[in-house]
Amino acid sequence: MSDRIAESGVQGLARQGLTGQDRGSGTALDGKGPLFDQIKRAVAGQILRGRWQAGERLPNEEELSSLYGVSRQTVHKAIALLAREGFLVRRRRAGTFVATGRRDRFALPIEDIGDVVARDGRVYEFRIRERKSLRNGEGIRWPDLPDGAPILTLECLHFSDGMPIQHEWRLVNLDAVPEVADEPFDSMAPSRWLVDRVPWSSAEHTVRAVNATAEMAALLGVEPGTACLSIRRQTMHLSRPITLVHFLSVGDRFSLSGASITDSATELNM
Repeated sequence: MSDRIAESGVQGLARQGLTGQDRGSGTALDGKGPLFDQIKRAVAGQILRGRWQAGERLPNEEELSSLYGVSRQTVHKAIALLAREGFLVRRRRAGTFVATGRRDRFALPIEDIGDVVARDGRVYEFRIRERKSLRNGEGIRWPDLPDGAPILTLECLHFSDGMPIQHEWRLVNLDAVPEVADEPFDSMAPSRWLVDRVPWSSAEHTVRAVNATAEMAALLGVEPGTACLSIRRQTMHLSRPITLVHFLSVGDRFSLSGASITDSATELNM
């Protein structure tokens, strides 16, 4: 283990030139985009430049939050993304380490539909069609939760310039996110609310092409049998299910893109 890691706190890190004041080292935030993305690029830059070697343990989240002057939750999100992309390996009780080997993978972004619509220069709206609380196994079964676990179900319709583009049916684990029970979602859609407030460490996606049923066609304003994109996503935090959601999007009104994660620094916009 490196001597500088053995030193506790930011003071020890500063002696090694690892603070944001060391502008030449790549630790300074670049000011582009959300803070968690900036920290992600800064930490990845340290790894790619050899500051932190393969197999070496990183400073803990508290040290990194002091190092970069941001909240621990922001650091946690950045580190979780780097772990998901293969730069880091997280070991319970031992800490977070630089990965010794990485494979290319295709990553789907967890992106709010409102951001997608706004990026296209259109007006975004949403409508909550139904919400209710129940217990797992009462008409709905979430395989990764025990029977009887409290669940919030949400049905939502998303619009672009007044046209429906996506139907959302979501389950939220109330044991993991109890505060969601009191959220009215008057001005913020469930997807945005969860992304902004609830940490997650992994996500699983299932994507397939389907034809709209008569019921879904009526909701989305298309003909029955219209080609649609079906996305099933489950997010977890430290092996604990957070939310399970199914999106159904009209094929010619919605697109999905991802990225092949590689060791190239250009993939990190550096």
